[in-house]
Amino acid sequence: MPDDHSLWAGEEFSRRRNWLDFGRALSGGTAVYYTLPTLIQMWINVPGVHIEQVVMMTQAVILLAGVAIQMIRVEERLTLFPPVFYICGLALPVIGIKAGLIAFAAIWAINIILPNPGVFLTAYAGGVVILSIMVGRGTQPAIVMAALAAFPPLVSVLFRRRLAQYRKRTKIVVR
Repeated sequence: MPDDHSLWAGEEFSRRRNWLDFGRALSGGTAVYYTLPTLIQMWINVPGVHIEQVVMMTQAVILLAGVAIQMIRVEERLTLFPPVFYICGLALPVIGIKAGLIAFAAIWAINIILPNPGVFLTAYAGGVVILSIMVGRGTQPAIVMAALAAFPPLVSVLFRRRLAQYRKRTKIVVR
């Protein structure tokens, strides 16, 4: 249907690109989440500075930049794509494997009633908060992950552009 903007699980799960995004997010997120604290502690050794807050904010900014790079494409014009698998891949290192896997399964289970990728990511943001607090790493990682998941729909609303589907072919013009 031309007016159907929902994510089709069969299509999304069969795309190799989505699984590459998932793996890229999982490996990059793991590197950021597990190596960055050590690096920052080596670089910043100032008394009175709360190193945990510096680490968390640095991790959040790096991961948000990754989401923005995955989402924003400038081909003939600015196009916003929903980095669904990328964000789901980031959830595993950010909120924990158990909470991340449950969130991944739950959002795809309720996907049939979600009308578009913006609602999908917004619902996912709410779900990761609950799961991270209940079975994951706690409140701060939950807030970071919710912000990462809510970023694409927020940018979509601010730019007044729909999150485009991958099923539409976009011509890339080289000039």
